[in-house]
Amino acid sequence: MRFLPNAIRLTLAVFLGFVAFGGGAPSAEPPAAAIKFIDVHVHAHPCTPGGLDVVAEWMARNQIDRCIVSPLNHKGSRDYTDDDRKTMLANFAHYKGRIDRMCIIDAGQVQTVDEAVKILQKEVADGAIAFGEHYGVGLMFDDPKNMLLYEACEKVGLPVMFHIDQNKNMVEKGMERVDNVLKRFPKCRLIAHAYWWRQLKDADRQLQQFPNLYADVSGTVVPDLLSRDTKFAREFVIRNQDKLLFGTDEGWWSFKKNPSPYKHYTFFESLDLPAEVRYKVYRGNAEKLFGWKGVEKK
Repeated sequence: MRFLPNAIRLTLAVFLGFVAFGGGAPSAEPPAAAIKFIDVHVHAHPCTPGGLDVVAEWMARNQIDRCIVSPLNHKGSRDYTDDDRKTMLANFAHYKGRIDRMCIIDAGQVQTVDEAVKILQKEVADGAIAFGEHYGVGLMFDDPKNMLLYEACEKVGLPVMFHIDQNKNMVEKGMERVDNVLKRFPKCRLIAHAYWWRQLKDADRQLQQFPNLYADVSGTVVPDLLSRDTKFAREFVIRNQDKLLFGTDEGWWSFKKNPSPYKHYTFFESLDLPAEVRYKVYRGNAEKLFGWKGVEKK
């Protein structure tokens, strides 16, 4: 995902005008969105001094009330040293209640569930609220190395945000391996992302079948798929209104770029969703999943 607009409630006419003129900014800024978002999928450099300041500035510009940062294997994003961790924890403490964090253990980094649990308990004590972005590079989704991590997260109570693609947490058609994990660890709450969406029929089935599965709507794959049939898309969102989480997949590579209207946001607004559904997707489901008391009014 690339750019987050200053305001989401663009009319379809404004959006089409934007496209027709080759991507230039609209002549008039649209009204501010009535709902401030909770973004569950952001990447940043919290291990550098002041590394979350750019996130806070981006949030202020883009109607983001609260967000969750997940680490990637990049310098500045993940704490590889004691000094990194000290800086990271100080940065998140400064933005407590506004910018939260996930934690990560690489598949194969630990050999036992107890070892993983010990690490995760320390992460929770230091403020982590979820596990991710879980990549499982080169592994099938239900590989034993992954299963160890799911079990540990279930024991500690951390939701798991997972990434699926052609070489990470791999699945075959039908996503039976995801079914296996959801059945094996019914108290482990999983948040689906990336290529999971590409098997939309089974994604829909899994959201309906498993109480412990959620999905974040970040990434271009979501509007690309759903926009093929807007009638189905509206029905899908309403049917799964209690399971979908707003997210952007924005990161250090995009925070300072000039925001511009983007189809991801205009698409969801174009579905003309009921107010209560919009609220749930944009922030209410995240408030419930992570145990936050909402401050926004419908």
